[in-house]
Amino acid sequence: MSQIRIALDEVQQIAENIRVCNINLEDVLDYVCQLMNGLRTVWVSEGSEELIARFNAFSRRFTDESETIESYAAFLDYTVASYATHESAIKANAANFN
Repeated sequence: MSQIRIALDEVQQIAENIRVCNINLEDVLDYVCQLMNGLRTVWVSEGSEELIARFNAFSRRFTDESETIESYAAFLDYTVASYATHESAIKANAANFN
């Protein structure tokens, strides 16, 4: 029989760490967006406008990816909650066999 071992507290901590990294990543990407849009003050040309427009179109993906990362953290939370609930139910049902 294969074994399943899960350290629920550690999985929960990893989910939290992922969220912290995601927030930090969002902050950095927001800063990069500010820098890119700030180019308008030092570089005025059709080329710079095209570059900024393409970057801004690309940067919309940041939100999508942030939501994906959050969904991974939420899945880990769900996994922890599910294992904890099922383990409690198994223990309670096993106690009925005494």
